[in-house]
Amino acid sequence: MPISVLTLLPPVLAKDRHFLEQQVRQSISQLVFEQGNFEQGNFEQGKKQGKSAQANQADLTLDDLPAKLVDKISKSHQAVQARKNSVPIITLNDDLPVSHSADVLVNAIQKHQVIIVAGETGSGKTTQLPKIALLAGRGLTGQIGHTQPRRLAARSVANRIADELGEPLGQSVSFKIRFNETGSPKSLIKLMTDGILLAELSHDRFLTRYDTIIIDEAHERSLNIDFIMGYLKNLLPKRPDLKVIITSATLDTQRFSQYFSQYDPKTKRLTPAPVYQVEGRSYPVEVRYRPLTDEPVHGSDDDAFDEFEDNLPRAVVAAVEECFADAHDKGHADQADILIFAATEAQIRDLQEVLQTHGPKHTQVLPLYARQSYREQQRIFNPSGGRRIVIATNVAETALTVPGIRYVIDLGFARISRYSHRSRIQRLPIEAISQAAANQRKGRCGRVAPGVCIRLYAQEDFESRPVFTDPEILRTNLASVMLQMANLRLGSVDGFDFIEPPDGRLVNDGRKLLDELGAIKTIANKNSRHQSKRQQTLDDIQLTDIGKKMARMPIDPRLARMLVAGVDFDCLPQMLIIVSALAVQDPKERPSDKRTQADQKHALFRVEDSDFLFYLKLWQVIFANDDNKLSNNEVKKFAKKHYLSFPRLREWKKTHGQLTQMVADLRLLNNSHGKTDHSHDDDTDVMALLTQPTQDNPVKVNHKTNDKTNDKDNPRALHYANLHRALLTGLLSFIAHKTDTRGEYLAARQQKTRIFPASVLYKQNPPWVMAFEVVETSQVYMRTLGKIEPEWILSTAGKLLKYHYYEPHWSKKTGKVQAYAQISLFGLIVVGKQLTNYEQVNLTESREIFIRDGLVTGDYGRNPPFLQHNMDKIADVARIEDKLRRRDLLVDEEALYQFYDRKIPQHVASRKTFEDWRTEVEAKDSQFLFFTDDDVLTQTAPTTGDFPENWQLGELKLPLTYVFDPASDDDGVSIRVPLAALPQLDAVELLWGIAGWRYELVLQLLKSLPKEIRRQIVPIPDTADELYDELEHDHQQGLLNQLCQALNSRGIAVTPKDFDSSKVDRYLQPQICVVDDKNRLIEKGRDLQTLQIRHASETSQAVHEQAGRHDDFPEHFKFAIIRHRAGVVMKEFSALVSDDAGMAVSIHQFTDLNVALHAHRQGVLTLIKRNLGAKQKQLTSQIDKSFKLAFAPLGELDKLKNIIIDATLDACLSGASGGASDGMSQTQIAKFIHDDALPQSIDDRLYQLASHLPLTQAQYEQSKKAVLNAFLPMGQTVLKLLKEVYTRWQHIRQTLLMLDRDVFAESIDDIEDQLDDLHLADFVYRMAYDRWQQYPRYLEALEIRLERLPHNLEGDVDAVYALDEHMERLAGRADDPAISEYRWLVEEYRIQLFAQPMKTRVSVSDKRLKKLWESPY
Repeated sequence: MPISVLTLLPPVLAKDRHFLEQQVRQSISQLVFEQGNFEQGNFEQGKKQGKSAQANQADLTLDDLPAKLVDKISKSHQAVQARKNSVPIITLNDDLPVSHSADVLVNAIQKHQVIIVAGETGSGKTTQLPKIALLAGRGLTGQIGHTQPRRLAARSVANRIADELGEPLGQSVSFKIRFNETGSPKSLIKLMTDGILLAELSHDRFLTRYDTIIIDEAHERSLNIDFIMGYLKNLLPKRPDLKVIITSATLDTQRFSQYFSQYDPKTKRLTPAPVYQVEGRSYPVEVRYRPLTDEPVHGSDDDAFDEFEDNLPRAVVAAVEECFADAHDKGHADQADILIFAATEAQIRDLQEVLQTHGPKHTQVLPLYARQSYREQQRIFNPSGGRRIVIATNVAETALTVPGIRYVIDLGFARISRYSHRSRIQRLPIEAISQAAANQRKGRCGRVAPGVCIRLYAQEDFESRPVFTDPEILRTNLASVMLQMANLRLGSVDGFDFIEPPDGRLVNDGRKLLDELGAIKTIANKNSRHQSKRQQTLDDIQLTDIGKKMARMPIDPRLARMLVAGVDFDCLPQMLIIVSALAVQDPKERPSDKRTQADQKHALFRVEDSDFLFYLKLWQVIFANDDNKLSNNEVKKFAKKHYLSFPRLREWKKTHGQLTQMVADLRLLNNSHGKTDHSHDDDTDVMALLTQPTQDNPVKVNHKTNDKTNDKDNPRALHYANLHRALLTGLLSFIAHKTDTRGEYLAARQQKTRIFPASVLYKQNPPWVMAFEVVETSQVYMRTLGKIEPEWILSTAGKLLKYHYYEPHWSKKTGKVQAYAQISLFGLIVVGKQLTNYEQVNLTESREIFIRDGLVTGDYGRNPPFLQHNMDKIADVARIEDKLRRRDLLVDEEALYQFYDRKIPQHVASRKTFEDWRTEVEAKDSQFLFFTDDDVLTQTAPTTGDFPENWQLGELKLPLTYVFDPASDDDGVSIRVPLAALPQLDAVELLWGIAGWRYELVLQLLKSLPKEIRRQIVPIPDTADELYDELEHDHQQGLLNQLCQALNSRGIAVTPKDFDSSKVDRYLQPQICVVDDKNRLIEKGRDLQTLQIRHASETSQAVHEQAGRHDDFPEHFKFAIIRHRAGVVMKEFSALVSDDAGMAVSIHQFTDLNVALHAHRQGVLTLIKRNLGAKQKQLTSQIDKSFKLAFAPLGELDKLKNIIIDATLDACLSGASGGASDGMSQTQIAKFIHDDALPQSIDDRLYQLASHLPLTQAQYEQSKKAVLNAFLPMGQTVLKLLKEVYTRWQHIRQTLLMLDRDVFAESIDDIEDQLDDLHLADFVYRMAYDRWQQYPRYLEALEIRLERLPHNLEGDVDAVYALDEHMERLAGRADDPAISEYRWLVEEYRIQLFAQPMKTRVSVSDKRLKKLWESPY
């Protein structure tokens, strides 16, 4: 190493030193190589010569170096010389204690690389140390960088040092803060905030601009200070020329000394950095304690804090008066300026108002806080005379010296930022300050004269407080620092040598935030592959392209991410406005006494759906109007009028300018990737569009980033979506979804929160919102919100989304295995249920589901030959099992699955991939996937000849379905019956069941017999064998009747009623499935009669109506027709149906024979009635006056005439006859045989009805002739009967009116019920002639009952009770044909109970009625 040359190297600039030293080394190495004469052919000799030349390096001089290098060294040295010549005359302030130690400190700076200077406040460290450093020869090769924690302090200190040096600011002393810079690189001393120094690290990693760094107020331990000191500790070995001075009045010197320990080669151990304690201060300070509460108050969360705030105005006024009184007593009443430390700006305003109202007169009350304008701050530092009270936040706690302060009033509180890594909420509670902070406040007085500090809390409270304030690194998010560390490649946070290591949970949270913002990615290596994200450090990750851009932006990482996204979404100009607004304090002001007025003014700038658009509209009004731009004074007036903070507006504009320049330097402004919407190129037009009033919510846009939906009809929605999607990239942790609780939202990580009342969305409560911040005050509130769509979250969150898949299933529609995905972000469910392709999630499980549910079950969605063959094979075996009622023939599903699993490749899990593979394999073997009998059968299948596939029931041929499932309602055999064919089923024939199960049916029927009968047929199985062989195949006779005959022939008395069918297994009784015309199930059951009754109203309707009306019997009429309906062959029955007027008929088809015959009968009578002619008048003219009067309550005479004519026609067609006692001869009506047209299973009643009906034209002519001939004779009989009926009825009505209802109530009610059931108004239409011709008897019996009633009330009531059971059964069913026999037997029973002299037609009793009711119909 050329030590001699480097020793002769003159002083050069620090920024050139590293480069020049490298160049010198390279040049000397080249010279040594040349002098050594290394030749390829004489290596050993050259090696010896090289050693000789190396030994002569001491003889080299600067002149031996290349001319260009010497020139660079010369220029750099000249620059150093110029800086040395520019050093002004330095004079120290001898009144300050630090000046007395100047020589010691100069020597220390020259001797040590790091020194720590501690001393009381007011000792002069802040202003004198930079000058002492100049005296030590620093500031020549680079600037003396002097950091302050606040912008206000940096500017103020720079002014003071410049004044003491007798130079204007910007010459030897410069300063640089966020929005202002005065001076140039030629300045010797540079005041700046620690944030500015941190930002310079991104482009000057070795801090080559500086040869000395002074870290002032290091006790504050801000995040920037801790990081800078950690960085400096790593940098110092690489920059031996760099000096570092750490100073503060309340410093933990021991910790800092140990932290900056350096290795001493002589002692071979770490030597702590030297600590220099500056003793004394300018003037002493007296501390007085004036507590406001009895108990210590630790912060705004304490209940006692309310008491503190209530007492505060009075206490501050009292403390001010005490200060002024003290000044008066000490003889300096005109020099009694007071500095009051408040916790917040709001508290400053409140105290200012209190002191202006209630404080001493002729006293200025001035606020002091960081966001004031420079002019307002100068009012503090350049007093104009008179007493002053300055009310400040902790901005005046350190570094600042407010001129003339003699008294300090310390409230003892400050707003401390604390971050929760669990909820990601930045809390801003008001907390009690530490002892160090309290001493800093105390030190603000006693600088110009002895001072007094009044603390509005107890001494015990002060002594119980922590000595130092918690470092910011322990209570804030570390994402910003971690981003810078990753950018500077400083390793992991855990490995970085901080003064106090951060909490691992905060480190992990910072990494999560950077991962959320897309700023980092994991480095693929062996270790990281097996580490969880919690275990990974910054050594395992690297910055993404987005992260690299973010790292170059000295702003919050979230805001930086928004700006990067602004490029992608073509909204960078708008994003600059919004981000710059978010980077500063909200300009809106809401004074407690004028909140309503403030809200009204702020509403002028509100835009629907988003608080973020407020800033765009406000910017447009104040700053964007170039044609009529507001002046500074006009902006001030505008701000005051609209309750806006002018300093914050000014800061907003400066921030915007700084960010604009920053993105321009990063070349982001013109980097839109060709995505600009050319229909809105002008940014002003876009802003106007976004901020225009609208009643429509923003429409959803495609959530793919690269897909700009061409929404020409609503461009505002498109711009709204793009802008808020860009904002969302930085706010994913602050999305929230509305819950069922009113006004409540669920945010990420299950945090319950609410919308801040001042938000434009407060009353809207949209489903999804994002917020810029979530803060906890009295409640957890979201502030500065915008309405969003969940689709935007899905596209933005990307890999951060968590997918929970459930219910994977085969979808034959899509031909894929799908599953439902629940998508969540940080524990917040974004999509509750979304179908997704499960094959991409789990191929193995998808393949198994595809085989089991798609192929094994046959639910494939298509019907390829192999699958059709296989499913038919399985179905055939399953049908055999159902018929034989066994489950040991078909192999299980696992065997079928194994068949496919062996043959199908592992990658096949969907229909498409399967079809591609099948096409290839079947080209070689078309039967490759076909089942054989061995594949589906466990043994040889038995025959099933006794189990037919169809059942022939009379004219019907019905399909059968077999099911073997004892737990199912469908167990056994099911018959599918169209609704129209339901009336044609025969219960007797159904009872025979299936031939294959008939023996079991016979056996169980025998077991259902009563015990006394079963004893006679034991052993029952043997009896069943004998009887089964004797059964005939004539189903019409009925199974029960045949069994009874067989048993009776063996001397065992059995009737069909002795069998209990309810004890027979359900599967032996066929199930009837009623279906509609489209073969859809309507109802199913095993009780045919119940089904027929339930659907009687539907089945009685005509299923078809032929066009045309007929006034005579049609020649083409055909009664029975065979039709196919719902896949079943059935018989339909035609009928001539009369029209409403009773003048013509039309042909209708019915499936219910009973309905068809009755309808046809009325149609035939209608046609015959047309041929009566004069016979109608001849008959009705015989109605006398008494008959008319008797019928009068029921209607007019015309109605009576129609009744008589219709009743006579009905009687004639029925072949009715009068009794011999009536002197009437029998009418001769022809009977017809219709066996070919009627079903074989027709019952006697319908057969008898059909025998009197003509079904052909010839038969009709025959019937018509007979009816016309018998009309008048039969009419006489009918006339007489009807007259008697209505006469007796009229007499009964009159008798009932004469009875006292209170006495005979039960009897009267029973009689009225009887008359209602007789339907006297239209009974001739309701029933056949043979029924209603008994009406005179029933009414006569009723007259006898009424005649006896007054003398036989008790007996009559007893008879009513005897009838109660039967009347209840008839309630609502008196006209039901199914119980017709029972209904008329009850009428005969009434004659027996109430009119004993009269004879009944048949023998009747209560026992017989009960037996008839219990017998099956």
